[in-house]
Amino acid sequence: MGSLISCSSACPDGVNAPPVSQGRVLADLHCHPTLNDWNALSPIGVQNPTLARLVKSLLNRTGLTWKTSYQAGIDLLCAAHFNMFDEWLSMPTDPNPGAIANTLRMMNLLEEELDKPEAKNYARIARNAGELKRLVGVSRSSSEFRTAVVHAIEGGHALGGNPAALDELARRGVAMITVSHFFSKGLGSAGNAFPFFPDANSRWPHQGLTELGLTVVGRMQELGIIVDVSHGTCATVESILRHVSCPIVATHSSARTLGDHPYSLYDEHIQEIAQRGGIVGVIIMPYWLSNFGGEAEAVASGTLDDVVRTIVYIAKLVGPEHIGLGSDFSGFIPGPRDMSCLAQIDLLRSKIVKEFDEPATDRIMAQNVIDFILSNWTYPGRSPARP
Repeated sequence: MGSLISCSSACPDGVNAPPVSQGRVLADLHCHPTLNDWNALSPIGVQNPTLARLVKSLLNRTGLTWKTSYQAGIDLLCAAHFNMFDEWLSMPTDPNPGAIANTLRMMNLLEEELDKPEAKNYARIARNAGELKRLVGVSRSSSEFRTAVVHAIEGGHALGGNPAALDELARRGVAMITVSHFFSKGLGSAGNAFPFFPDANSRWPHQGLTELGLTVVGRMQELGIIVDVSHGTCATVESILRHVSCPIVATHSSARTLGDHPYSLYDEHIQEIAQRGGIVGVIIMPYWLSNFGGEAEAVASGTLDDVVRTIVYIAKLVGPEHIGLGSDFSGFIPGPRDMSCLAQIDLLRSKIVKEFDEPATDRIMAQNVIDFILSNWTYPGRSPARP
C-alpha cells in the first residue's frame, strides 16, 4: 500500500505540529483517504499500474493526507470505503457476493496504514464511540493529540447482498453506511449524481427501498450503525424516513432549492432529518451546491462561497446545530477552485465565521458531528458514549 504520510501536490506541507486552538477545526463526515491506494491494489490497478497512476493524477483533484490533516489540527475523519469495481463492473445488477470480503480488506488496509510507527504520529483509528470520545477529548496542545479516524461505508453494495454481513462490520467498528450510491444494487434507488454518468436507476426514481433495503436499514438500527441517506432518490430518502426511527444523517449532501439536482435534498427532508435529531453534512463540491451550466462551469467558477451559501440556507431552515461538513475530498470530485487540500479547511472557516458567531462556527465545523456520532453510534451491550 502506498504511504499516505508524504503529501500530494494538492496538499502543501506546512508546520510540523497542529495549531494550538481552543475551538474545533473540522470533523469531516465523509472523505476518502485511502481510495487511491485501494484502486492501485485492485486487480485492474495491479495489471495496469500506469492506468492507476493516470486515474489518480487526472481524476483525483482534491487531496488529504494524515500528516497535513494533523498539521491543520483536524479533529475527525470519517473514512468512507468505496470499491468502485464491486459497483461499476457489475453495473445496476445485484451486488457482487464477494464485495464484503473486499470491504473488509479495505478496512484492514486502513488499519494497517494507521498502525505504522510513522502514521501513529498523525492519526489513530477509533473502533467504537468510547475510543472516539477519548481521542477527541485530547487537547490539541498535548503531545498525545491525533486526528481521529472512523470507518464508514459508501454504498450498501459493500454487503454483497447479505444483511448478515452487517454484524461483522459493526463488530469491526463501522460507524455509518450510505445505503445507496451510484446504483441501487437491489437495496434502493439512487439519485443521478453526475451528468456525464447517467444513473441506470433513473428508470426507477420512485422505487425507494426494496425488501432487501428495508432489511438492511432495520438491522443497522439494531446494531447501532448510523444510516446515511446521501445519494438516495427522493423515494429512497422518504422510505428511510418512514422505516428508521433513529436519528439519521446525510453525510455529504446539498439543498435542492439552491442546486436543482436529483442528488440534492428537498427542504422538507432537511427539516425532518433535523427534527429527528439528525445532521446534514454539506459537501465541499460547488457543482452540487448551485445551478451551474455544467461541471466545466462549476470547476471554473465554483468556490467556497457556494459552500457557505448552502450552510447559511440550511441554518435558516433548521438552525446551525443540525449542520456539519462532509468534504468528499480525495473522492474523485471537482472541488472549489479556492481549496484543493483538506488541510486548507481554515479558508472555509474564515468565511463561515463571518456569517455566524464563534460558538456556532465551532458547531458547524466539528462539534455537531462529534456530538451526533458519540450519541448515535452504538453496539449491543454498550451504551452510547455521551458527549
